[in-house]
Amino acid sequence: MVMPVLVLAAIPAFAQLSLADAQARTVANDVDVQTAIAAVRQKDAALALARGSAVPHLVGDYVLNPQANAAATDSIEQYTVTVGLNVSLNDIIGASPATSAAAADLLSAQRNGEAAVLRARERAIRLYFAALQAIATESVRASDLAGAERDRDAASLRWRTGEAPQIDVVRADVSLAQARAALVRAQADRADAVDALASATAVTAASLSATGGALPAFPPVLDEARATQRALAMRPELASLLASVDARRANVASARDSGIPSASVDAGYATGTDTGIGVHGAAVSAHVDIPIAPGTNARVTSAQADVDIASAQLVDERRTILLEVTSAVRDERALESALRGADSARDEAARALAAVETGYREGASSSLDVEEARRTYAQAENDALVAQYALAQARSTLEVMVP
Repeated sequence: MVMPVLVLAAIPAFAQLSLADAQARTVANDVDVQTAIAAVRQKDAALALARGSAVPHLVGDYVLNPQANAAATDSIEQYTVTVGLNVSLNDIIGASPATSAAAADLLSAQRNGEAAVLRARERAIRLYFAALQAIATESVRASDLAGAERDRDAASLRWRTGEAPQIDVVRADVSLAQARAALVRAQADRADAVDALASATAVTAASLSATGGALPAFPPVLDEARATQRALAMRPELASLLASVDARRANVASARDSGIPSASVDAGYATGTDTGIGVHGAAVSAHVDIPIAPGTNARVTSAQADVDIASAQLVDERRTILLEVTSAVRDERALESALRGADSARDEAARALAAVETGYREGASSSLDVEEARRTYAQAENDALVAQYALAQARSTLEVMVP
């Protein structure tokens, strides 16, 4: 494990944007995170409404009616002003499950927000290392082009001195043209990768032109058992689904309470005139609404189905996280081994290329040997580069996957 750690420590970071800053800025600009934050505000307001549903209402009534006047032929007016409180018994009965459901929904929204943050951080890591790798690949392609130019100059010199056929120059020209095309492609890929990172982090692409320093040291990688145990205990996706199950269960209780007849009571003080005589005193009115059509069982069945759906989603999410974390730990180990092999293969290919180039200058190797050795080295160098950044990305992602 020592060798990959040393190699990864040498990976440069962006001079004006660290990996941690890239994650923070991506989180701040991510639309899913912003949506999740708005959903939290919405659920918080819903909880406040649920808590206030059982609070009595202040009510006021004014009634004006004409009445017959026994002492004359014209009519007189009856009016009543009533001020009091209104309370619904159903609101009181349903307050507890409604508040429980709203609180669980709020907790679920909060955990969804945390999960959105994790996804945004993972995306920032992918973009960050993709941009760094693209920059490194462009440098490698520029180095390959310089080598192809040297080979072309050597082939031209040997042809002019009669030490090699003209076909060597033709082959060198082909290799040079391929190296130039590869560099152009690498430059375009670098520009695309840098623009993607700049867009996600809300910085200018020009600020990402310079690299310097090194990535921070990575913590030791946990074994599969400890990594999965920690992820299952701390991942916000699971906490969100657990809260969602609780909310759905509270809705089942509310659905059962829906079968209770609707009842409300108004109580207060009334004052006014009746048949021209002033009246005043306490006033009470009650209203009961008994539905005839059955619906409680259907509501309970529907609410229980929501519980079953949320429970199934919880089981599936737990299984998904278990597989993802286990796979990530295994991939990290495989990438570590792949990096060792890729580094060794690149070093061997570099020595082979140097020997063949020396032999070609001395007439002991052909241009075909040089071309094959350079192709082998270019592939080995690219494999080592890909393995290096893949391992760095995997380790950074594991830090996010296993909080």
